Amino acid sequence: MEAEDVPGWFWEALDTARPSLSALESWLESQPRAVLEGYALAYLEAAESLVDFSEGVTVDGEVWSEDSTEDLCMWVVGQGRAFWRSTVEGAWELPEVAQAYLGRPSALVREVTRWDDRVRSPGHTGYGTPGTLVHGVYRTRFGQDLYERLTAG
Repeated sequence: MEAEDVPGWFWEALDTARPSLSALESWLESQPRAVLEGYALAYLEAAESLVDFSEGVTVDGEVWSEDSTEDLCMWVVGQGRAFWRSTVEGAWELPEVAQAYLGRPSALVREVTRWDDRVRSPGHTGYGTPGTLVHGVYRTRFGQDLYERLTAG
């Protein structure tokens, strides 16, 4: 995916809510089913545009697992459009970004946003990132698993 392929409304919603998951939760709760599905797809596609998760990323001489690499890429997206774009375009390399993700000293530390993981609905507790919260909201509102819905058929 190219940087232009991620919808502007997605970045606007994410960047407007950041750093409050509660604000993002309110926005997601007010959106129709199709927007929630689009948000989840845009989030995943933006993360996948950074690297093939199965290839991993080498950090401190170790190749990260597919799951750890996916977590890193999802975190990058949660940092917002400017941070993601700088990473996609190569201004920042993923091993350098990983240092910030791990909370280690990094030149990027000033660019990092820590999300306030508090949510209002008890049903959304445990969905403590901007990438996973949509799944909790979807399940609460529509009684369906969003991942299953998106991968069916």
